[in-house]
Amino acid sequence: MLSEKFKKLNNKFWFRLFLRVGIIIVAFVLLLTLCNTAFLSSYYEYAHKKDLILVSDDIKKTDLNNSAQMISVISTIEDEYGFEVEVYSNDGRIIYSSVGGQMMQFFFEDSDRLHMHHRPLDTKKSYKTGKDGVLVRAVDRISKNEYLVYRFSLNNSAIAEVRTQIAQIKNSAAIANTFITIIAVIFLVISIFWVLWFSRKISKPISDMNRITRNMAQLDFTEKLIPDSGDEIGQLAVSINDLSVRLNDTMSNLNATNAKLKNEIELERQLDNMRRGFVANVSHELKTPISIIQGYAEGLKVNINADSKEKYIDTIIDESHRMNKLVLSLLNLSRYEAGQVAINPVKFSLCPIVLTISERIFAGKNINLSVDIAEDTLVLADLDQIEQVLKSYLENAASHVNVGGDVKITAILKGDRYCVTVYNSGSHIDEEIMPQIWQSFYRGDKSHNRESGRFGLGLSIAAAIVKGHGEDYGVYNAEKGVCFWFTIKAATEN
Repeated sequence: MLSEKFKKLNNKFWFRLFLRVGIIIVAFVLLLTLCNTAFLSSYYEYAHKKDLILVSDDIKKTDLNNSAQMISVISTIEDEYGFEVEVYSNDGRIIYSSVGGQMMQFFFEDSDRLHMHHRPLDTKKSYKTGKDGVLVRAVDRISKNEYLVYRFSLNNSAIAEVRTQIAQIKNSAAIANTFITIIAVIFLVISIFWVLWFSRKISKPISDMNRITRNMAQLDFTEKLIPDSGDEIGQLAVSINDLSVRLNDTMSNLNATNAKLKNEIELERQLDNMRRGFVANVSHELKTPISIIQGYAEGLKVNINADSKEKYIDTIIDESHRMNKLVLSLLNLSRYEAGQVAINPVKFSLCPIVLTISERIFAGKNINLSVDIAEDTLVLADLDQIEQVLKSYLENAASHVNVGGDVKITAILKGDRYCVTVYNSGSHIDEEIMPQIWQSFYRGDKSHNRESGRFGLGLSIAAAIVKGHGEDYGVYNAEKGVCFWFTIKAATEN
């Protein structure tokens, strides 16, 4: 369990950063402690050696016979460095000494009542100094205290010694070591917490960047980084945000382009299917009359009897008219769709035209016809073309209304336009095929019955005319029937 948890933690950037920086700090603290323990005492001794030699210059520069000046120099050395100073004659009588401060008064008064002799120290080790004196490590015969001593001559009439106890040096080094160790431990604890906080802080934006870039790889550009600094990490966050915005825009444009291309491909496919269907329908519509004309013409050629001759000629003429009507309808549809037919808008009343066309188309049919258009319904459009639209709508209603059913024609004003509707009762149109009824040669009866005399071009021509007027059209299933509609611009009475 612990191994798995450690592996999971080790996969975290902040934990790896914490370990690496923490190890460096721990190693530094340990190295500092070891160095202090191993070398601080030696360094203290080395520094005291230099100071012993250094202060000797002050003594050498002082007049030996000037008691006040000599005592002042010796006192200063004792105060600042803690060194002991003794100046004695060649025969061993002490002239000045800082050992026992109360004795300084007798030296200052130059008293002859007190005579002290220098107590020699046993030399244990000598050091090279490069000066005119000698630096030694010596031991007091009585106190057994070990000293570091610098001994030098003064004008060949006296000898001076500046010394310090080795024990004091070691004690000072030990105190310093203890203090540094305590500070190092405190620093180590503080550093561990600081490294933990720093690792978390510096890894958070990187973790956020990692998460967001992964989302970007999944094409999710919704989340953005919040830069909290102006350094390289903050600049990287800004760059990632810019990249996310640019990629999002690019993907949006690409998706829009793909959707447009897909629609264009689908439209092209539909157009291709329409072209194929158009050719097939035209071929079908032309094949039958051509075959009839050919057969009847061959019958006339072989001199059929006079009774059938008149019938053959009438049939040929009827089929020729039918073919001519089909060709003219195709030409009109092509011209309307290409916008080659000029629109001559005039102001006219819609009601009389609807009544005239309705009476002609529904004459003798068993239906209930209702025209709900006010007599003052004035519109502005091309009169001939609107008549053709109404004729196509009403013929379509006549073909699909049930026996004894209803046909209702209305015109409702909506804003500056009338919405003209033609309702016929009967069966509904499947929602899937509603867009197809406006296509050329589409007819509800798949048998293409020739008895109706219709080619399936009426609604296509009507749609082209309405679009040419800049209007709208459509169809929807109503209650118990179907309703076709188109809009037409309303005209004022003036």
